[in-house]
Amino acid sequence: MDKQQLTPKELGYYFPAEFDQHEATWLSWPHKEASWPGKINTIFPYYAQFVKELALSEKVRINVADEAMKNFAIKYLTAANADLNNVEFFFNPTNDAWCRDHGPAFLINPSAEQKKNNC
Repeated sequence: MDKQQLTPKELGYYFPAEFDQHEATWLSWPHKEASWPGKINTIFPYYAQFVKELALSEKVRINVADEAMKNFAIKYLTAANADLNNVEFFFNPTNDAWCRDHGPAFLINPSAEQKKNNC
């Protein structure tokens, strides 16, 4: 079979589970009032605390709509004492905060990684 006709699975790729080893956790800063009816303003300190805990042991990559949302998030992260050296922001407008539903997805191919590491 021609290599171009093989599926990713047939080529050895798989979609990693949330708990698999990874370089960073991707999040999106919460902003959709409908997801937090009547309480969106109360969740920011808790979300910042969540980011703080993640940033203790790994990089945290956060999608924000624009510079204003980034600065808003930094205000809460700073108040939570989060390690901003482990937090990166990306300007990717989203329709909700559930990054696993809309964020970047990655396929892994262990044999391709092995080849890359042997070069």
